[in-house]
Amino acid sequence: MELEDATRRFHLWFRGLRSLRRDLRTARWSDDPAQISALVGRFVAHLESYCAARAELDPVWTLSAPWASPAERGAAYWLAGWRPTTLVHLLYTESGRRFEAQLPDLLLGVRSGNLGDLTPAQLAQIDDLQRRTVADEDALSREMAHVQEGRGVVVAAAGNEQLDVAGLVARVGAVLNGADALRLRTVKRAVEILEPAQAAELLVAAADMEIGFREFGLKHGSGRDE
Repeated sequence: MELEDATRRFHLWFRGLRSLRRDLRTARWSDDPAQISALVGRFVAHLESYCAARAELDPVWTLSAPWASPAERGAAYWLAGWRPTTLVHLLYTESGRRFEAQLPDLLLGVRSGNLGDLTPAQLAQIDDLQRRTVADEDALSREMAHVQEGRGVVVAAAGNEQLDVAGLVARVGAVLNGADALRLRTVKRAVEILEPAQAAELLVAAADMEIGFREFGLKHGSGRDE
């Protein structure tokens, strides 16, 4: 029953992601920053509620992600989800692509307000975000490696060494919750750095990536369609 509930929850979240991507695509060209900010907030809240729901799951289900295709788990997942630094890399990629496309306008002093128009202050903050996120990722990867090596999960019982299964599962859960917290923290910080229209562009690109991996996995793997 828990697996069915977890799978259903994932599919509901994914459908919500598609809907938010559609709304953000439309709103990012709007002249109403309040409307864009509201949609950006809804996107972040959608991710936050899903992370909170995942924290209640058995860590074994979260780590194995049976609702995902082998292609998603093998190519796109880090600790049961996307790697947080991927969002920063995506931000740099989208910014560079737009900057090149509108360079003639920028040289004439025409500002677009999109990701190709990041200020030096924003770029400095994004660089700081990347460095902090890399360090946090490395710490979580080391902790998971320690768990997989069995450190601290073998206990003495009645003169014999036994595996502390409950302790092992709890430690796995703590690492996975930490990974989800880092994903959410990275999104929130990126949104804080960017202007509303820029944040909308980034979140659309992030949703495109997530949905693209899902569709590729369903087409070429054995993932369950939503």
